[in-house]
Amino acid sequence: MSVTEEQAAVLALTRATAGPWHHTARVVEARGSALRLARGDLGGLGEHDRAHAARVVARLRPGDLGRAEGLIAACPAALVTVLDDGYPGNLACAHNLQPFLWVRGRLGTGDHRSVAVTGDAPGARAAARALAAAGLTVVCDAPRTAGAAATAGGRAIMVGPHDGRPGALVGGPDGGRPGAVVAVSPFWPGTAATARTRAVTGLVTSGLAAALYVTGDGACDGERAAMALSQGKHVFAAPGLPWTPRLAYRGGVTVVAGIDELARQAVNLVDVTRLTTVF
Repeated sequence: MSVTEEQAAVLALTRATAGPWHHTARVVEARGSALRLARGDLGGLGEHDRAHAARVVARLRPGDLGRAEGLIAACPAALVTVLDDGYPGNLACAHNLQPFLWVRGRLGTGDHRSVAVTGDAPGARAAARALAAAGLTVVCDAPRTAGAAATAGGRAIMVGPHDGRPGALVGGPDGGRPGAVVAVSPFWPGTAATARTRAVTGLVTSGLAAALYVTGDGACDGERAAMALSQGKHVFAAPGLPWTPRLAYRGGVTVVAGIDELARQAVNLVDVTRLTTVF
């Protein structure tokens, strides 16, 4: 079984999934082979996962694997699935990880030291510049916020739908360098922006990072903070946000007085997390 065959099987199983994709991602990860699943080999799965896998496999149609291989060959963006070593570790630890990511540019080995930033208002762009200057990768879903991190000499990962073609935001073949913006999409190439894609974009943005900074400039910031907490991420919040007391009572939320404090605490959090061994 080749890497391409396994990746094609991940795409085919995802295409056959009714409802959210993260359960399929977990089942594929648990089985260790999407191709074996697609062939009906459900060995080693628990009862709930086996039932889900059986429903997905039953929806596969002749030619699905071949069509998925054709999509991989036609898309210039690199494909990373939950079975690949290059799948980002921060997202792999989230309960709602996605089965695949299309990547324009190159994800770097240090991108686990990252903070997601919501919005593209001036406060978000200032935060991106400060985090980048502190040596952290900025994860966001807004081009201007990503650009702010890159112009500060840092790295940014921008999440959202794209058509898979190389774009001006990507740092070319040297997309792993500082000052580059890497584009990541958990969607099919050519997917239009909708309410659903915005929700998935939000969960992947926080999932790719070690922590989330909520600026308070967005209408859905409270929901995004709650999602990040459910993924096990720490949330930094600007002062005075109305939802902070409701979410912070269980811990995991830090109100930061300003951008300098954000950068300092984010570096401390990310580096302590990196040095922690989980048994």
